[in-house]
Amino acid sequence: MSERLSSEARKCQILEGVRKVFARKGLEGATTRELAKEAGVSEALLYKHYPSKEALYQAMLTSCGEEFEGEMDRINALEPSTSTLVLLIHFYVSAVIQMKKAPDMDVLVRLYLRSLTEDGAFARVANNVKSAKFVPKAEECIKAAIAAGDIEDSPVPPKLRATFAQRLAFIMMTNFLPPTPVTDYEMSREKLTEHIVWFVLRGIGLKEATIQRYYNPKALALAAA
Repeated sequence: MSERLSSEARKCQILEGVRKVFARKGLEGATTRELAKEAGVSEALLYKHYPSKEALYQAMLTSCGEEFEGEMDRINALEPSTSTLVLLIHFYVSAVIQMKKAPDMDVLVRLYLRSLTEDGAFARVANNVKSAKFVPKAEECIKAAIAAGDIEDSPVPPKLRATFAQRLAFIMMTNFLPPTPVTDYEMSREKLTEHIVWFVLRGIGLKEATIQRYYNPKALALAAA
């Protein structure tokens, strides 16, 4: 048992170290020697736990934001519905804009943006992992809301609406990566979150009366606390 715990602790140590190197140099620029040095292990030990850079990427994505992933699991367990859709959108936007439930998210975003200027390998992995829970659940809820008459007709498929919602929240988050945000929205992040959620819900097609009925930011914040 102690051996397994020691191995897990070592993996955590490695992940903490390599994030910094990847964030600075990206996939192509980081060498295994630098990664091992920053993690405080030998190259041989690094590859014993993670046989490739891609495996390190995957592990970083899985380990970052455990509280975020736990909340996503809780929401995924709810029945697909209009109210679940509103809760899901509010939680996701709030988490990424305010970075309260995903404190390592800024590191991952920097890796993602750097990847876009290279071969995109990390960005593709990140998309697959971070969208794996949100998009399918949002799609289910959108279909349920359509069946309930809460969403206006649109030629945009439910899955694409769900994907657009996730991507918009992500892009908005990049605004807050620098110490001074790129755009000054002249309001708190909490208030900005409310506006983004309303904008996303309307973009998905939810009727205004439906949003007013289901969207109570303060109540949802307490439910997700």
